[in-house]
Amino acid sequence: MTVHWQSAVDFVVLTIALYLVLRWGRQARALRLALTVLALRVGALLARQFDLLITSWVLDAATVITFLALLLVFQPELRRALMRLDATGRAAHRARSPALSAISTAAASLARERCGALIVIVRKQSVAELVTAGIALGGRVSAEILAAVFQKGSPVHDGAVVIEGDLITHVKTILPLTQRPDVRERYGTRHRAGMGLAERSDALVVVVSEERGEITVMWESQARLMSTSDDLLATLTSLVNRSSSRSGSFAAAFRAINPGLITTALALAALIWSVTFLFPGRSVRVRRVPVEFTNVPAGLTIAAQSTDSVEVWLRSNQFLFDTVNLDTVVARCDLTAARQGANTLLLGPSAIDAPFGIRVENLSPAAVQVRLEPAARRPAPPGS
Repeated sequence: MTVHWQSAVDFVVLTIALYLVLRWGRQARALRLALTVLALRVGALLARQFDLLITSWVLDAATVITFLALLLVFQPELRRALMRLDATGRAAHRARSPALSAISTAAASLARERCGALIVIVRKQSVAELVTAGIALGGRVSAEILAAVFQKGSPVHDGAVVIEGDLITHVKTILPLTQRPDVRERYGTRHRAGMGLAERSDALVVVVSEERGEITVMWESQARLMSTSDDLLATLTSLVNRSSSRSGSFAAAFRAINPGLITTALALAALIWSVTFLFPGRSVRVRRVPVEFTNVPAGLTIAAQSTDSVEVWLRSNQFLFDTVNLDTVVARCDLTAARQGANTLLLGPSAIDAPFGIRVENLSPAAVQVRLEPAARRPAPPGS
């Protein structure tokens, strides 16, 4: 049984797929359900290995039911994940400098008056699937409107303002709360809501603390305290106009890698791999495969051989037999140590180049006789 490079690629792809599923499950708070689906699938594979047909059918049915429940219960989270894939093809709603200046002025004014505020600046990714819409407004961004919205006597004081480009699209919008366990103790519900949206999208969130009069900008998994309105304006301008180059995307992707999830994905991939390929299996197939001679000594040629094919007994599970191409299996005879005349070559399982996961149990005949003779010299060309 030989490990081919294709097998290594398959293992890497399986690990990446499991990591993406686990990462999504953690973000969508569906990690336990995702792990349940994987556990049921591994159990079904193990049941097949031991010929537990009824058990494998039950586990397969449970896997399908649990997977459908995952799709139905977490449909909004799945839509959000798919929406992120399309973010690069979506036209960016870039806030212009006057809008950012108005946001900075309003935030500084609200901080001085100790009025809490939550302002969402949409960039490339839509946040419509992540928030409760609130009340549609559609007015142009101005410091006066923002200050009026967040006054304590305003009927739309609670919730967030959503800004796309130069327009205030919604007010009194409810944002998703963060599920991170390492949130700072001084952060209240407003800050947790800002973190929750920033973690799930590329939006910028400006949070004004009612208790401390502080201004915080949140994006991705980061939060930065602003000292002045000028500092806030410079930060927002830099973040809104940040280049979305490939190198930046790769850097963000690497920052988001979770070592714990990678370890879990590797362990699950190894478990699935072992169950699929390393168990002996209960199916045996007998095939006649061709004999291939390698490393024929220089100056010699094969004059005769006792057989040009051998029968091979292959053991594996039915799944592998149905998915691999057994027509590529050959019996390789190494003639490195062969000499001129009659040679007897013993054949063992190592001579059969079987796909990974398929074991050679027996082969017949167990030896091949081959006769080597000097290679005929080509006649010299005329006139030489």
